[in-house]
Amino acid sequence: MEMLKGFLFAWLIAFSLATIAVAQNNQTGFISIDCGIPAGSNYTDIITGLSYTSDVGYVSGGVNKSISPIYQTNSLERPYLTVTSFPTGTKNCYTLTPNEGKSGKYLVRASFLYGDYDGTAQLPEFDLYIGETYWDTVTISNASTPTWMETIYTPSNDSVNVCLVKTDTTTPFISALELRPLNVSTYRTVQNSSLELFVRLDFGSLTGEEVRYSDDVYDRIWTPYKLSNKVTINTTQDILQNSYRVPLAVMSTAVIPDPVTATDPDSINFFWYADNTTDKYYIYLHFAELVELPETETREFSIYINDDLFYGPMSPDYLSATTIYTVTPGSLGIERYDVVINKTATSTHPPLINAVEIYRELKGNETNI
Repeated sequence: MEMLKGFLFAWLIAFSLATIAVAQNNQTGFISIDCGIPAGSNYTDIITGLSYTSDVGYVSGGVNKSISPIYQTNSLERPYLTVTSFPTGTKNCYTLTPNEGKSGKYLVRASFLYGDYDGTAQLPEFDLYIGETYWDTVTISNASTPTWMETIYTPSNDSVNVCLVKTDTTTPFISALELRPLNVSTYRTVQNSSLELFVRLDFGSLTGEEVRYSDDVYDRIWTPYKLSNKVTINTTQDILQNSYRVPLAVMSTAVIPDPVTATDPDSINFFWYADNTTDKYYIYLHFAELVELPETETREFSIYINDDLFYGPMSPDYLSATTIYTVTPGSLGIERYDVVINKTATSTHPPLINAVEIYRELKGNETNI
C-alpha cells in the first residue's frame, strides 16, 4: 500500500441489492425547489420526473421573475423558466431542513439560468455559501446557458443554509435548489469536510446523453465524455451495485484502449488542471468488468496519479461494481494531475474504466456578512 503525496486510497466492492434501502424511483427525503413559482405551487417535471415545489417558506424576501420568452424552449427543464432574485440585502439565505438533520449527508445542487429575466442584459456575478463556508462564485457568462453547482455536505446542525451574497452592482438570483440524501458511508472526508463537484464523467456512453434521476437514485448528473483513442465495451446484463449506487446506465458501459489507434494500447490516460495549486482533490474511480473472460485470461491493471502508485494491481469483478477512492486528499502544489491506468505485465487484456468523479475540498473560508 503506497501513499500518493498525501493521497490515501481505499476500495469498495459491490454488495447484494437486498441491502439497498432506497428504492428506485423513490424521492423520499428529496427537497426540490423551483425558485420563482407562486406560493403553494407544485408540479412534476416531465423531463426528469422530479416533483418540485415553490421556494416560499424556505427564504425570506426575494422577487419572483420569469426568464425572457426568447430564452424559453421546449427542451428547457421547467425549473429554469423562473427565478427568484434578491435586489435588496447583501446576503439572502435558504434554510432547508432534511429529515435526517445533522446525522445525514447530502448532495446539494444550486442551478441558475439568467435568461435576461430583469430585462437589463447585465450578466450577474455573486458568491454562493453553504452554511458559513464559501462555496463558489456564480459567474453568468451567457444568458441562455444553464449552470449548476453541486456540493456534498454534512451539516453541523439540523438545517442546511444556502446563501447568495451580493458582491458587485448586479443582483443575485437562483433558478432551483435541490437536496438529496446520500448513504452516509459514501464520500467520506477528513473531518467531515464539504466537497464541491469538479467533474463527474460517464465513459463509454452509447447515447451521448446525461444520466440522472430516476436512473440515479441519488440524482447525481453524469456527463458523457469521450476519451480519445478509446473504444466502448458494454453489457445488457445487470451490474451488482455497491453503496455508491452508480446507475446501470453508466456502469453498463466502459472504455478500453483502441488497439488500432491508441498510442499506448496498454493504458488509459486522463488529466485535469487544478483551479488553484493549493486545492485538495478527492477522486472516485468506478470499475466493473463487462466481458466474461475465460479462466485462462485476465484483466489486471494498476492506477497511478502523477507517476505514483495510487492503487493496484487490481482485477475488476465481472458484472460487479468496485470503487477506488481517496480517503485523505493531498495537494501536490502543481497545476496538472495525470491519471494513468496501466495493464500489468501478466494481464492478457487492456485496462478499462466505467466512470470517474472528482471533487475539490471546500476550504472552509467563512464570512461575517
